Amino acid sequence: MSVRKQSSANSPDKDSATNSHNQSTSVRHNRITGSLMMLPGLALLAVFSFIPLARVVVMSMQGTDLFGSPSGFIGLENYITVFTDPSFISVLVRTIIYAVVVVLGRLILGTLLAIFLTRQFKGNKVFRIAMTSTVSVSVAAASLGFLAIFSPTGIINSALEKFNISPVGWLTDPRWAFPTITVVTIWTGLGFTLILLCAAIDAVDPEILEAARMDGATEARIQRSMILPLISPTLFYIAVTACIETLQAFAQINVMTKGGPGQATTTITYNIYTAAFGAGSANFGIASALGIVLFAFVFILTLLQFKLMDRKVSY
Repeated sequence: MSVRKQSSANSPDKDSATNSHNQSTSVRHNRITGSLMMLPGLALLAVFSFIPLARVVVMSMQGTDLFGSPSGFIGLENYITVFTDPSFISVLVRTIIYAVVVVLGRLILGTLLAIFLTRQFKGNKVFRIAMTSTVSVSVAAASLGFLAIFSPTGIINSALEKFNISPVGWLTDPRWAFPTITVVTIWTGLGFTLILLCAAIDAVDPEILEAARMDGATEARIQRSMILPLISPTLFYIAVTACIETLQAFAQINVMTKGGPGQATTTITYNIYTAAFGAGSANFGIASALGIVLFAFVFILTLLQFKLMDRKVSY
């Protein structure tokens, strides 16, 4: 009788141990399965991201001969050359200004257009398609189109001549080349920005807005105090991704101005290209050092955005 009682008393402990063993086995199995499912993605990242990044780091500490082949380890000499270059600071400042203006332009113009496009009016869908269709146009193709518009004999200057107005050097005058490239960059990313913002505004609960209207809130107050806070996660996402994209912008500069006139439209990204391939250059060591500097700059700027802007986002 006592044996039966003892066995019945021990059975819950055995069941608990069995359940714990089964749970640990299940957790282990899930981890192994998850790791196996991540392997293809990690392999692609290793081949196309991690390994190239490691090679760039190594190359940035090597000299290169006239044909671009490594000529030996030189430590931080390439970085010293980059930071002591008199033009580096001006290029860096220009790159920062370029990124700030483009990001603000996309956010402000995109938000205003998205608010307009999400209103109910006749022809709303046509306007939406027209404004967001730019996302299907590549940056290179768009740059060629704008080159035809802003060139010295382009559409705009031809129209100005008809009104006896002197042609403007949109791409040849340092005062106009940088703003022109900035406008083109804003336009090339505006379609994707509008898609995200229109979707975010459409997702706002209409009952909340209707309740605000019944309480006497004006449309301007609703947009400022309700719509903007509710779509702030989308605005934050656009700010971060647009900043990273702008800092890496290359096609529009290469197609339209080649970094000129002078260095009026040269950014760090275009500086990397000219160091590696421009005018017969093959200084891959300097180009790699510039690439690492750009990587560090983008990383630090992204962290600052998260630190300063994430607090103002309403999740």
